[in-house]
Amino acid sequence: MLVILRSPLVAPEPEIFPLSIHASGRYLVDAQGDPFLIHGDTPWSLPAQLTNAQITTYLEDTVEKGFSAIMLEAPVKEFTSQAPDYNNVDGVAPLTSMTDWGSALTAYWNRVDFIVDLAKAHGVVCVINPAYLGFSGTEEGWDTEVSAESNADLQTYGSRLATRYTQGNVILCVGGDQTPGAALRDKQLQIITGSDSVNSAIIKTGHAAPGEPAYTTWNGRMSPFLNFAYADVNDVYDVCLTEYGRAGPIPFIMGEAIYEQERASPISAAGLRRQSYQALLSGACGQFFGNSPIWHFESPNAPFSYTGTWESNLDSTGRQHQAFVAALFRAVKWHLLVPKTDTSLVSSSLSTGDTRICPALTSDATQALIWVPSSQTVTVVTDALTGIAGNVRIRLYNTTTGAYTVNQASVAKSSGQSVATGGERVIVVDAA
Repeated sequence: MLVILRSPLVAPEPEIFPLSIHASGRYLVDAQGDPFLIHGDTPWSLPAQLTNAQITTYLEDTVEKGFSAIMLEAPVKEFTSQAPDYNNVDGVAPLTSMTDWGSALTAYWNRVDFIVDLAKAHGVVCVINPAYLGFSGTEEGWDTEVSAESNADLQTYGSRLATRYTQGNVILCVGGDQTPGAALRDKQLQIITGSDSVNSAIIKTGHAAPGEPAYTTWNGRMSPFLNFAYADVNDVYDVCLTEYGRAGPIPFIMGEAIYEQERASPISAAGLRRQSYQALLSGACGQFFGNSPIWHFESPNAPFSYTGTWESNLDSTGRQHQAFVAALFRAVKWHLLVPKTDTSLVSSSLSTGDTRICPALTSDATQALIWVPSSQTVTVVTDALTGIAGNVRIRLYNTTTGAYTVNQASVAKSSGQSVATGGERVIVVDAA
């Protein structure tokens, strides 16, 4: 049974926005200073494809499944069902002239307003790409238009967006499936310059080409900066460890991996779970899930075939399992987790690739989480939990049901505690 994590239409208390980067450089905090877990969904075409009523249906379900963030294009260039493609479902274009980004914002943005306001009421942050570039060599993004624009017009566009979106729950995302050359990069930065002239505290990130982090192109050019990892592989652990190790440190999200129903040979439900648990146990301050047809809401321009409607996919297996990811990590001190790739927490083999075990220990050594992808016996060094004076408790979290079973209710710490998982589980060790 799906666990309902929050009630729809109940505003979060107290006020949680705006977000900022914690002094540690590892994660985001809300307006109260509490850690904010970025647990995201990717409705890229939301502003163009759905009505307000449909957006409410989507967002309420998204909140029920524990998501705290959504990623979208505004404006959408190609992945719609309209003609021309950039119109929204009401036939409205984003600007009075799509070749003049200094021209006035239209009623198109009223729908974006609705999304941002409703998301804020639900405690959800919106990661918005204001000029998605698209894969190089395609016309699915705005790279041609942005390249042809004047710096002044792009700055005007950015300042208008920052003036309009003062709710505090917007993160701006430059790029978009592309690592631009210097000229196009600098054009995108004009939008940020315009935005910063109004509100320089808005968090910025970037969406690069598949397999490349935002860090490569955008670090040092935007502040405050949230790094964005993009792993075009099933196993995201090594990618995330690289971003975790960046000097600074710099907070990062696992912003995109492989989506559900998004390949000629689709990723399995187990593979989708692997992406999430590997990301959050390797130091990420958040991660995003994706599903087709939800990301494009049944646009005929979508590149892969899929089954079902966007509504039926709200309850896809992968999406339901994301609720259990959220439930687990919100119940622990996720923001203090430090990945352990040696034998200090798990002395048995960690393996590699699809069979990799992912251990992490909180920096105060009071909680340990160990994701185990299959039924096996793992040797846990419970002595590593030096922040606990007495006995420890060992539980097994079922990643497909969200249920705990108790392995040991109270046991003395040990240099080698054997734990049989009985399936894909997260071993949770804390104070008895």
